[in-house]
Amino acid sequence: MPATTVVPVSQTAIDASPWQPKIAFSWNGLPQYAARLLRGALDVIGEDCVVIGSRPSVPVEGMEDALRHKIHWVDASQRTTWRAMKLGVPDIYFQSGWGYPAFSALGDEVRRNGGHVIGMSDANWRGDWRQVLGTLAFRLHYGKQFDAMLVPGRQGELLMRRFGMRANRVRQGMYGADPDLFGGGLPLPERPQEFLFVGQFIARKDVLGLARAFINIADRRPDWRLLLIGSGEQRDQIPAHPSIRVEDFVQPEQLADKFRSARFFVLPSLTEAWGLVAHEAALCGCALVLSDRIGSADDLATPTNSVRFKAGNVADLSRALDMATQFDASRLAGAEAMSRQLARQFGPQRFGHEAGQLVKMFQKG
Repeated sequence: MPATTVVPVSQTAIDASPWQPKIAFSWNGLPQYAARLLRGALDVIGEDCVVIGSRPSVPVEGMEDALRHKIHWVDASQRTTWRAMKLGVPDIYFQSGWGYPAFSALGDEVRRNGGHVIGMSDANWRGDWRQVLGTLAFRLHYGKQFDAMLVPGRQGELLMRRFGMRANRVRQGMYGADPDLFGGGLPLPERPQEFLFVGQFIARKDVLGLARAFINIADRRPDWRLLLIGSGEQRDQIPAHPSIRVEDFVQPEQLADKFRSARFFVLPSLTEAWGLVAHEAALCGCALVLSDRIGSADDLATPTNSVRFKAGNVADLSRALDMATQFDASRLAGAEAMSRQLARQFGPQRFGHEAGQLVKMFQKG
């Protein structure tokens, strides 16, 4: 075997100062949609930026291709420093994953260095006793950690305002799918009579309740189908029925095709901070059937394009599905137009704009 060549490292290289980004973003479990949102911010800000992420639980291909930028991967459960990543401390840091040691340690370092930390939160206002108590905890602890907050939509803004954040320090637009990927499709009246669910097959998503609710109306609506796309511990518990089809998760490009061919998207979650899949569906023109616990409903759903029901109530979900089957061509056309109109408010362009406005605010001091 040839001898191994050892290349000496100069003392100059060892002592060289780390690269000094001006702006940094972190995202726990960085998914592809977040990479597309971050791309929108990098395009707007036009400064030296760095992106830090922990690996998503479900691998998605082409992450850095979607971002068109290097990602610094970290273990979110382990504290780290900017120097450990061969980076200088940035002036402004958009921080997600407050409860994870890696991201909280980076935020602490930015504050000690005199920089600004902007939190990213997907929590929404529920009005329960835990959030009432949380108001005090936020004001005493987290309120001192963040100079501003980026949230998904109206419910997130309401929560942060109640937590004591000033109005001009709370911006919407944290979540959103990419309209370059999700969009198009046949006119809604021409699509198959299909309800679509996309998500994890777990108790919180109430996919079993959805299946039971659909079976309740299947005999009197024999032309309708239910397509369930996902995976999870409850997959084997989904009732077998000739009008119910179950498929595995697919990559985002293939998923967009599923939305384009569905007439209604159904999200029966018992709790849902925002509901990105509802935005993906709305971008593709789907009408919506949503539980009353979906955070994005205030942003994406109106009586024109949706039917709402009480979360966890199978009878009420059956009623909502049955109402949806009765939309005529005119109402379907109106629902499609409304879904697309409301969906255009969110996505990479909105995220980039709001992040850019916050950067300008703090660069001015």
